[in-house]
Amino acid sequence: MSELDPPTREGRGPDPMAPGSPLPPGAGSPIQPGPPMSVDAPITDTTINRTAVMVGVVVAVLVVVVVVVVLIALFSRH
Repeated sequence: MSELDPPTREGRGPDPMAPGSPLPPGAGSPIQPGPPMSVDAPITDTTINRTAVMVGVVVAVLVVVVVVVVLIALFSRH
């Protein structure tokens, strides 16, 4: 037997592609069409941008607070 010979079907189950044979698990059309209920609608770009801006503002405020506290600590020494 060489690499060019077609594979033999010995020792295998029924051909899942044969007409009338049952489909393997996961094949075929879904029972209920459409996306599953666990999938939400896509998030809009506006929501992503708004969230990024809010995170940026919070980080900037925290940096300013830390800088002010460090400056007060440095210059309040007698």
